[in-house]
Amino acid sequence: MKRSTPLFFLSFIVLTYALGPGASYPGAEETICWFTGDPGSIHFPEACDKTPPVILGVEAPETVTYGNLTEINARVIDETGIGSVHAEVGGRFIPMIDIQRNGSYVGYWSPNLSPGNYTITIVAVDRCGNGAKDDNQTVAVFDPWDLNFNRIEDSLECLGPDELRVIVIHDKNVTLEEEVLGRFRVELGILSGFSVVIPGDRLDDLARLKGVEGIYRDQKLQILGDLGNGYIPHEDPRMRVPNATGNGVTVAVLDTGIDPRHRSLDDMDDDLSTNDPKIVAFKDFVNGRSEAYDDHGHGTHCAGLIAGTDGGVAPGARLVVVKVMDDKGACYLSDALKALEWCTEEQDELGIDVISFSVGGEAPRDGRSLLDRTCDRIVDDGMVVCVAAGNSGPASRSIVIPGSAEKVITVGAVDAGGQIYRRSSRGPASDGRIKPDLVAVGVDVGSARAGTLHGRSTMDGTSMAAPQVAGAIAVLLEKEPDFSPADVKRALLRSADDLGVFGPDNTYGWGELNLSRSLEMTEDPAVKGPIVSNVRLAGAGTSPGDRMIIEADVFGDVCGAEVLVMGPEKEIRIPMCDIDHDGTYIAKWETEFWVPGDYSLRVVARDGFGDAATCSVPFNLV
Repeated sequence: MKRSTPLFFLSFIVLTYALGPGASYPGAEETICWFTGDPGSIHFPEACDKTPPVILGVEAPETVTYGNLTEINARVIDETGIGSVHAEVGGRFIPMIDIQRNGSYVGYWSPNLSPGNYTITIVAVDRCGNGAKDDNQTVAVFDPWDLNFNRIEDSLECLGPDELRVIVIHDKNVTLEEEVLGRFRVELGILSGFSVVIPGDRLDDLARLKGVEGIYRDQKLQILGDLGNGYIPHEDPRMRVPNATGNGVTVAVLDTGIDPRHRSLDDMDDDLSTNDPKIVAFKDFVNGRSEAYDDHGHGTHCAGLIAGTDGGVAPGARLVVVKVMDDKGACYLSDALKALEWCTEEQDELGIDVISFSVGGEAPRDGRSLLDRTCDRIVDDGMVVCVAAGNSGPASRSIVIPGSAEKVITVGAVDAGGQIYRRSSRGPASDGRIKPDLVAVGVDVGSARAGTLHGRSTMDGTSMAAPQVAGAIAVLLEKEPDFSPADVKRALLRSADDLGVFGPDNTYGWGELNLSRSLEMTEDPAVKGPIVSNVRLAGAGTSPGDRMIIEADVFGDVCGAEVLVMGPEKEIRIPMCDIDHDGTYIAKWETEFWVPGDYSLRVVARDGFGDAATCSVPFNLV
């Protein structure tokens, strides 16, 4: 069976749940009633017996890995007919359907839950409203990097007494014993953890400390560009935007530093008689120096593509330069985390709007990394994060961290003719999301050369593509300063020149950067994020055991919606469907095993660009 088959069934399941009992039988009277506007005949049949369904043979894996599609099965029997069956795991609602129409119900879910043990509850309700549940099955959700669930990344085990650089994630109640801690400990407040150098044979002692949640390799990161043989972004007609230079926007460049003497980067206008520096702040996490410098050259090249007065995409933008990569173009993960944390701390003081990060892991890795999580958190704080996809192609699933992060803008590379750069990393992400998000020219790209006053050099790689997108973001924000990171991502992706197969794909993403069209699209009121309004309950009944139909009006650019039901004892997320594409999203809430009390119904609608809209209403179950 093809990998996409369960996803098809999942869509079919959600549709069936929105339609209600009988929807899985084409031509059935109940389905006709729904479309003729009489949902009551489906969801509230007259009670005819008091015998609940019988749930038999619940089957599910005992262990699952974060993000992997998982199947849950149950046999359900009832003489009057089954109204609905669903599973609940970790506050997630998983619709189940009798695909073969023989009483065997199946549901699919992707366990995007924190590592831990969870109860699988099967809830079945017959056509007369009698409910039954089975909660005898449990499942352990594993971190894909810690499959034996001992809070130590698997690659770190059995390495002997040699010292290792690791990152320790902990909760606020951690108890740290100095005798089991190593050397060079550095706090990582952005993730509630620290990095440390410790002998490998002491990791078990560290993992057993109260409050420690996980120990991970402090892996090496590297720049994602190579010297090449000269595409100049400013000469591309798609990048020419009259009267827009990124003025008033600040871009933080996390790289090898910058050469402040280069005439393309020393000030805003190349006029030596004026005092208007382009570099407004410099932070050195490698050697602790206070004056800007670049002992490698990669950072100067990238900064020139962003804001160089000679060919940069946004020559009017200001630069905050963060040296995190050493003279060999490498750093540790913990160094990158500290640099990102510094950006969040200085965001308001320095006015940082965009982060350009042409750095990635040495090789692709499955699962959501610490760096991915941090970058997504920074986007939530209001900064746009633009990262390189990696130079690990042409294989699929070759995106390097943090390019697999959901909310960042991940950039692949093409040549000047629009052909994919052979080494440009491809998607999808480990959970099936399309990556990269878009592409830009990254082959034979000319920019400022460190150690010279006017010199240029050319380089290849996704490192060269990402800063051009960062510069484009600065120009976009100059025109639309109130744009959120999701607004920026939507405008760039929807305006990209489609390449490869029709529509978004895992080679070119949404297509090649087209800044001119992005600016035009900002004036189109039809391209907006989700809007949620008028959350309401349809049908009669407000007591436990009544079937509640939750409706909401949802409009705009929407790729999915759910309702979060929050009550006195528990909460659950229920997917919603717009059956007839009229903007009314519907979910069914089986209240058979919920207690009376005050509830909140919060509808959340999301688009594919990181934006979300919510609307909540109170509700009393009596």
